[in-house]
Order: sequence, then structure tokens, then C-alpha cells
Amino acid sequence: MNYLAHVYLSGDNMDIAIGNFIADDIKGNNYKDYKLDWQRGILLHRFIDSFTDSHKIFRDHSKLFFNSHRHYSRVLVDIYYDYFLAKNWTKYSSLSLPKFETNFSDHLKKNLNRFPNKLFNKISFFINHKLFSKYSSIEGLSFILKKMDIKTKYKSNMSDSINKFILFAPEMEIDFFIFFEDLIYNVNSYLNKEIL
Repeated sequence: MNYLAHVYLSGDNMDIAIGNFIADDIKGNNYKDYKLDWQRGILLHRFIDSFTDSHKIFRDHSKLFFNSHRHYSRVLVDIYYDYFLAKNWTKYSSLSLPKFETNFSDHLKKNLNRFPNKLFNKISFFINHKLFSKYSSIEGLSFILKKMDIKTKYKSNMSDSINKFILFAPEMEIDFFIFFEDLIYNVNSYLNKEIL
């Protein structure tokens, strides 16, 4: 799952959401350097990634893009799942997507002095470009994928996947609903346990 889903799955605790949001940049036991709820968010992120990577629907969807994008195929599906979530946002939240994004961005701004320098540019980019809202349109996806192409260490050509995604999207969306309900259930079970 990508940023929108990770923050959404954090529930109402914005500190857990922050930990979930920054988790990809926090390696190994370094998560212990952060406040408790950020730690919980980082560990939740790892749980979500592990669950997603092992799920049959996610693996099947990744195969659709493997021939053209190899190991970036999983990254693409993560991003396209955020598109499905944003597109169907009212199915999962009574709060509008722009309001959800504003609330989270405001909480990030309040904590800017707590982030290590390596995260500052990422967080500023997110806030300035309103990335959650961009997930809700094909044009927004194109913008995100082009930025990802620049960011990746090796040539990824992720932005070239849009036409293939449009072809597969109707079938993928049906499967996404099944996958995401399964993920929500398992995340809720995980959060109800003592995780630290």
C-alpha cells in the first residue's frame, strides 16, 4: 500500500499516522529513536507491507505489470491501490478526502522540528503538492509516477504504465475491494493487540 492507505489505516491517531507515513525511511531498530506512537505507526506500516506483499490478490496484480516493469511492479500496484482508495473514498470515510489531507498536513506541520533532515524535503513536497488529492485522478497519478521515475535509483519508466493500468483497472478495482476489506480487518486485529 502507498501513503494514502497507510495514513488511512492508522485510524484517528495522527501520531500513529505520522509514524506510518515516515516508516519507509526508518530502518531496522532505528524506530526506537522516536516517540511511542510514532514507533507504533512505523511497526504498523511494516505489518501492512508484510500482509500486502503476501496477499494473493496483490501478487496477482503485480504480475500484470511484471513483464514491463519488473521489481517496480509492486510499487505500481501500491500506487494504483491508493488511486482506488481515493476514487472510492466515501465508501471508507465520512470525512472528505481534502479535509482528511488537510488534517494530516496540519499535524505534519506541527511536528516539522521533530523530523530528521533527510525527511524534511519529502514532507514539504507532500504538503506543497497535496499528494493525497492527486491520487484521485489519472492526471494526478501521471504526476506522481513521473516524480517516482525521477526518484528511483534505476530507470523505472513507471509513468509508462498508465495505459496498461487503464486497461486492467475495472477488474483490478473489483479485486481491490476484496483485498482492502481483508486488510482493514487484519489491521484492526493487529491494532487491538499490544504491539510494543
